[in-house]
Amino acid sequence: MNLTRPLATALLATALSFAAQAQDKDSQGGTATDAGFFKNASASGLTEVAASKVALERSSSPTVKKFAQTMIDDHTKANEELEGLKSGDKGYSIAGQPTPDGEKLIDAMKRLSGAELNSTYRKMMIADHEKAVAMFEVEIEKGSNPELKAFAKKTLPTLKHHLKDAKALPAK
Repeated sequence: MNLTRPLATALLATALSFAAQAQDKDSQGGTATDAGFFKNASASGLTEVAASKVALERSSSPTVKKFAQTMIDDHTKANEELEGLKSGDKGYSIAGQPTPDGEKLIDAMKRLSGAELNSTYRKMMIADHEKAVAMFEVEIEKGSNPELKAFAKKTLPTLKHHLKDAKALPAK
């Protein structure tokens, strides 16, 4: 199944929705991009951790397991840092669970094993990291909160590295 066109459409829609939100202001004078980024980045991080825990537990591939552990470590650290940025500032809401689409894929992954699990996890990691890179780039360009922008700038290279590593995972 070719996911290129739907994935490109989803990425464009995500980036455009963040750019459109940048015109609005939150109750503290920051752009809605900041609030949306905060919530979506935290949900994305939780999704990465939850999916990676399933892959770590169910995959038999050492490469997949190593990548999954890296995702757990890096995204847990990033979410903790993001959580620290919310205190006081603009009262942004942090996600308490993975994205709804992520939860569906995670539930599906729990029923898979072997090459099918590895392939599904690989596709999910590629798609999620492509969205995350786009989201972080929009925050860097359109956000108004200097701490969130700094977080996005600092974290973006790691996300790009994760994307590169996800693409190198075994397709089967």
